[in-house]
Amino acid sequence: MIDRAVFDALLARYAKAPAVSSDDILFGSGLNISSIAFTEFVMDLEETTGLEIDIDDLDASIRTVGQLYDRLNPV
Repeated sequence: MIDRAVFDALLARYAKAPAVSSDDILFGSGLNISSIAFTEFVMDLEETTGLEIDIDDLDASIRTVGQLYDRLNPV
């Protein structure tokens, strides 16, 4: 399980935002994180947590920060 505070802090850094919330849109009109920054975020998250994340599982159905966090932390 990924610590939510660690997840939020890393994502905010790569999105160049002061903070992120669950309802923030990841791409486009929201945080507008670039695909390169997103990939670097995933790699940093893997290194920080020791998890392996298949970036191919992170498809276009994931629109918000909360959806991304939920996808990476299945119940």
